[in-house]
Amino acid sequence: MVAPLLCRNFAVELHCVPAYTFNAVDNGHRYDQVYHLNDEVVQPSTLHTVRVISRTDDRVTTTCILTASGGTTGIHENSAVVHDDSLVIAVGPFIVSLQLPSLEINWKTQTDQATCFGIYHSSKHRCYLSHGELEIARLSYQGKVEWTHGGADIYANKFTLSENRVEAIDWNNDVYVWDIATGRAV
Repeated sequence: MVAPLLCRNFAVELHCVPAYTFNAVDNGHRYDQVYHLNDEVVQPSTLHTVRVISRTDDRVTTTCILTASGGTTGIHENSAVVHDDSLVIAVGPFIVSLQLPSLEINWKTQTDQATCFGIYHSSKHRCYLSHGELEIARLSYQGKVEWTHGGADIYANKFTLSENRVEAIDWNNDVYVWDIATGRAV
């Protein structure tokens, strides 16, 4: 588990659940909401849980589980960001925005064909950047893809966000740099 993310008087905990049987009576946990992000019913490869906890009395106020097929996404320091009153999180090939503290879905966008390794926020450019396995994408605050770029191989190495540029290094150690505002190669 990574450190909880903070939003006003709430803490948001994220967990990766390796196995969970939906509708089983012997599940150790129940969730207020269950979101299957793929349109078709498939066996999920990524299952993330979200718990919103009141910072005033340490009470769990809302929970959900997010599932997706495709490549597996883990939980780490770049798995999610809190922006305004939303949690924006990478789940399989999707980036999802959840309203805080209710955890209702604001929007979901598939930004990669395989999986998203992480999500980043650029307040200067008023956007999010998705570090996908096959594609780097810029999303608006409403979840619309504004530009996307693939490479010669998977983006399995370093990903860096600076003030005006995003840099990704693929499996072959080829370096790709784009202007955040325009998406043009630099």
